[in-house]
Amino acid sequence: MFDNLPDAMLSVVFRRVANQADRAAAFYEIKALRSTNQKFRALIGSDHAIRAEWRRLEEETRDDRVKNAKIDASAGTRTANDIITYHGVTDPGSQDDIKWRAAARDITANPDMVAPTAIERNDVTDPLTQDRIKYQAAERDIKADMVAPTAIERNDVTDPRSQDWLKFKAAKRDIDAGMVAPTAIERNDVTNRDTPDVIKEQAAKRDIDAGMVAPTAIERNDVTDPRSQDWLKLQAARRDIDANPGMVAPTAIERNDVTDRDAQDDIKVQATRRDIMAGMVAPTAIERNAVTDPFTQNWIGRLDERSRQEGGRGW
Repeated sequence: MFDNLPDAMLSVVFRRVANQADRAAAFYEIKALRSTNQKFRALIGSDHAIRAEWRRLEEETRDDRVKNAKIDASAGTRTANDIITYHGVTDPGSQDDIKWRAAARDITANPDMVAPTAIERNDVTDPLTQDRIKYQAAERDIKADMVAPTAIERNDVTDPRSQDWLKFKAAKRDIDAGMVAPTAIERNDVTNRDTPDVIKEQAAKRDIDAGMVAPTAIERNDVTDPRSQDWLKLQAARRDIDANPGMVAPTAIERNDVTDRDAQDDIKVQATRRDIMAGMVAPTAIERNAVTDPFTQNWIGRLDERSRQEGGRGW
């Protein structure tokens, strides 16, 4: 269209486009003219005044163009390099950010796209960004019920910490769905030193919250850590005391195999407090819940007496 125009007329066209109110729009229009017309491109390269105006326009619109490129990368379909070229983004940091956004967009938009493909398609070269994309893709697959080893392998997740965290999340997903801990641990290849114990404890706690006695929950989820066992037994006994007003502490302790002395005392106090709050006199509550420690007996009796003197029923 401009091939037969003299340079003076091309300069007029340039200035009319460049001086419009929307500076970013002016940049994109002039950039398009440069890419499609050799004479226009030559004019900008040879005319010092025109070139200076073009450089000024580039500088003034830099931030807006980077912002537009990030939006394009997050919501569009073009590859990162096409976006970078279209918006004229030259800053390496901004380019890396656009590549990450475009790859993340592809991972989210296409459940079948694996991380290596998204990385290659969008020319992601920064190692940390590559790891970030790989983790995101594997996490997406795990949320779609894929076992961790498969999600890790297909997305080329090589960072050990990322692998461990993904395995934990997959196992946690499985126990949340009702799976026993050993199965969840095995199928997701959970090998980190501490993670299996965490999964086992969480699965057992899930079962206890559903009403299971502690020994059964501990056995079916293979809880072997003594501290976890004691904690789970205490939680189950506390649950029984809170859920059943007629259950005395010795029964809750026995059915949940609470062997830790401090935990037994805690349960006895809890059950005694419950009974006194329901209107039972302290001596009866102390006796039925087998509170044998003299100091604890006296402490409960004093608290109950003071409460009743102040007009309350129990604590």
